[in-house]
Amino acid sequence: MSKLSNDATRLLEAISYQLIVTLEYCHDLVDGQTLWLEVFGDVTVSGSVQVEVKNFVDDLTDGHNNFWNTLKNWLSPKFKQEKYSELVLLTTQAYGATAELRHWNNLSGEERLKFLDKVISDSEARIATSGKRPSKAVKNQQFVMASERRCVLQDVIEKVKIISAEPDLKTRAENAKSRYGKGVDPLKRDEYFEALLGYLIEPCLSKSGWMISYQDFDLKLSRLLAQYGRNSRKFPTVDTDAFAGQVDLSVYADRLFVKKLYEIEYGQRVPEAILEHLVTVHTISSEFKRFTVEKSDVDNYKKDQLKRHKSLRSAEMRRCSRKPKDDWCFESQNFFDTRCGEPVDGMPAFDGTTPEFRNGIWHMLADDEDEEGNEKLHWRLW
Repeated sequence: MSKLSNDATRLLEAISYQLIVTLEYCHDLVDGQTLWLEVFGDVTVSGSVQVEVKNFVDDLTDGHNNFWNTLKNWLSPKFKQEKYSELVLLTTQAYGATAELRHWNNLSGEERLKFLDKVISDSEARIATSGKRPSKAVKNQQFVMASERRCVLQDVIEKVKIISAEPDLKTRAENAKSRYGKGVDPLKRDEYFEALLGYLIEPCLSKSGWMISYQDFDLKLSRLLAQYGRNSRKFPTVDTDAFAGQVDLSVYADRLFVKKLYEIEYGQRVPEAILEHLVTVHTISSEFKRFTVEKSDVDNYKKDQLKRHKSLRSAEMRRCSRKPKDDWCFESQNFFDTRCGEPVDGMPAFDGTTPEFRNGIWHMLADDEDEEGNEKLHWRLW
């Protein structure tokens, strides 16, 4: 497919690039600092630095609009440059072959001013010779170098630092995953990184003007590491919606755990039971690989669940036996619902074992054939 005339790919790439840079500065925050996103500029750290982020391909030349427009923004009366010790232009652009701007970071304030004067002089000379109208870049140069702004300009350029030839979007993202993914399970590093970027753009943050404090970011990191860390105690979460499409009643019609629900005339709970079974099988076969979970841990959990179930069922069978047989299915359905509503017994070494997993364990046990003298898990109370 050819791109549409209003294709916004470059805009999305620029936004993504800025978010990754924001993430880097969030990790650099110290206690008491606050980061602002798109409030005072692209990325701003209170009392420290204001960063303008540019994701461009073409060369950074002496008269390039990225540089001059950034200076213009920093000279705006609304911008309080005195609040910052450093003003950074961070760009993917490499310097042009003849760009004198490459020496900027090593120049004194007086030398920087002379350089700017020369650039605008050359620009205006070219315009006078060609007779063309000033370009946007030249107009920005004229704004920056206007005599009425000279005092503020001298203060601003003392603080300006250019970081050029920065990695492209893909490289910067991979570097960020590696740098900030230490201690995270390698298989979950992409999810962890996506969760961090998602946190930066959570709508609720906009209520405070897209403000991220050291304390908030520290709390978010601790929560995510508890979830994605190599030896996290947080029970692995599974997106049940991803398995919903695999719930096919015809495929599971002959499974014992399904038949045992039909046995108590509770067919409406079959789709949910299949989904819980799918989630539990996936958790054991895939998610537990990230943790030090032995097969014996799962086997022991299943044994404990079966033992408790048999005890509770025995008590309910005695109670149910006193009722008319016509009520036994109804009582069995109540038994099923009561069991599913019980607090969840946790898996060893985990906090927050989910009801879906626990219920799925029951369905796995219900899928086992009875052995002679050893009845497996049933829901019927007869």
